[in-house]
Amino acid sequence: MRLGQVLEVMRRKACCFELGFSSLAAYALERCERAGRWVEVACCLARRLEALPLLRAALALGRVSWSMAELLARRATPEEEAHWLALAQRKTLREMRQEMREVSEVALTDGREATCTLTCTVDREEAWLFEATRALLDHFGTHGAEEQLEALLAEGQGALLAALPAEAMDLQALDAEREAQQRWREQLARWRDEAEGCCEPRIRAAVLAPALLESARAGEVARQAAQGSESLEGWKSGELDAEVRELAAALAGHELTLAQLLRSFQRADGWRLLGYATETQYARERLGLSRSSVIARRSLALRLEALPHIAAALGAAHIGVEAALQLVRIATPCTELAWLERARCRTVKHLREEVAAALVAVRLSGDADCPPPESEELEGFQELERAVLSGQVLGGMAKRLPAGSGRKPFSRKPWREMLGSLTAWLAGGAIERAVQMSAAPRMTRSAGRVELRWRVSCELGSWWRSLEARARPFLRGMSWLKFLCLVFWKAWRHVLGVDVAWGQVYLRDLCRCSSPVCSRRDVTPHHLRFRSAGGGDADENMTSLCTWCHLFGVHGGRLRATGSAGHIVWELPCLRVEGRDRFLRICS
Repeated sequence: MRLGQVLEVMRRKACCFELGFSSLAAYALERCERAGRWVEVACCLARRLEALPLLRAALALGRVSWSMAELLARRATPEEEAHWLALAQRKTLREMRQEMREVSEVALTDGREATCTLTCTVDREEAWLFEATRALLDHFGTHGAEEQLEALLAEGQGALLAALPAEAMDLQALDAEREAQQRWREQLARWRDEAEGCCEPRIRAAVLAPALLESARAGEVARQAAQGSESLEGWKSGELDAEVRELAAALAGHELTLAQLLRSFQRADGWRLLGYATETQYARERLGLSRSSVIARRSLALRLEALPHIAAALGAAHIGVEAALQLVRIATPCTELAWLERARCRTVKHLREEVAAALVAVRLSGDADCPPPESEELEGFQELERAVLSGQVLGGMAKRLPAGSGRKPFSRKPWREMLGSLTAWLAGGAIERAVQMSAAPRMTRSAGRVELRWRVSCELGSWWRSLEARARPFLRGMSWLKFLCLVFWKAWRHVLGVDVAWGQVYLRDLCRCSSPVCSRRDVTPHHLRFRSAGGGDADENMTSLCTWCHLFGVHGGRLRATGSAGHIVWELPCLRVEGRDRFLRICS
């Protein structure tokens, strides 16, 4: 709560701009290692509670949970605050939702949505096709498995409706199936609600018991949070940044402890033994968290059991929560120390890029022990995205192969096998031949099979399986994933390869802001050595910067970029980045 208050003051005073960041989300990701959604929720609650001092104090002192405070802050006004707070002291969160629903006649839910796992086993060439499609979707601003698969299904359904007989694509039958699935989920929700209501008399005392803040540090933070953000109004940007860093470090240690306790609690089957109907009820009523939040922390603790060095670094605040979440996706006991060292000298943006590339190497090589990429290996992988953005992937890459294709083969197995198969796939021009939908798929020997897995909502999973079942008789041996990817490419290929001024610079920088702490795509060309100082228009003197980083960052004196395009030295008030190596600085 206190971290949300500090970030809200920084947002209001535009302090992140003074520190060289293009947005509050970019600042929070790098400086306190929290995703944009987390920052949005924390700042929103802090902003609402500024007008609700009683509720703010109750949350800060542990008298109401975070979930209860979020619920009350949506409905309470300064005049009704005491009334709603008194009700919250006697009722569970489930009962408060019902109370507010009756008053406002607006449905209030806990936001939970059933999820499932989609699994596809495809040829390695088709896995590369999907990776290329993901790169195109990322370029369009569609991120995450849920949104990307939904976009593919939307294009696929349109293509099937246009190509297949009417009886093969009965939309009413599809809607009926989805409605049946939805009715079943609603029935399960009603049963859960009834079971939770039956358990509430037994657990009410524990649910409504106030939490106790024992540590002196927690007590001080609680008192500051209860007072609100007024005490922060006179602080300078450097002081606010230091407070953010201190609070984020303390919170990282608490996150690790909470994750480990939740894992032990789950192994002991704790919520059942304490008389709760569901794990969701325990998380919501006792902890003030969503079940998905509890599962995420528990999963982190489970993975950290095999990675003690990363766990120790997180507990000591040598790395943040976001870095830890990235490392546990790729690190193994054999590569743990290498990845930990890499995380210490990378910004979160650069670490995410390297982990994403390594995960593809693991999927396509089958070797789980994948070390961090060297610069040539990362460059070789990024050639895929350049090929996608330029449109060259459509017609083959015989004259433009990834970095390292004409050099000595890479020595490390995961990267050697992954980049080798990428080189062959790009050189073959697979998309150009396969995108001709009237031709039968090629019957060539596969370079191996790969299993792809996505965690998506049950509704999206039902949509995927229903469409696949109706389309499979007409695919003539083509996999469902390949069909969806090719339909998407056929629909959107016209936007690729557009010749624009400075296009070669944008393509080299993957059409993203080259600042190590910014991922915006509204790029403009920037001369590293200003033309007024004798700098020319050679590509090595040019880099891609978003509008803010270019005009308000560099030319506004908040951000400095020197050197050449191959090795830019970035200087911000709070950090320095040479190439991809990060060095922290103390803000004044």
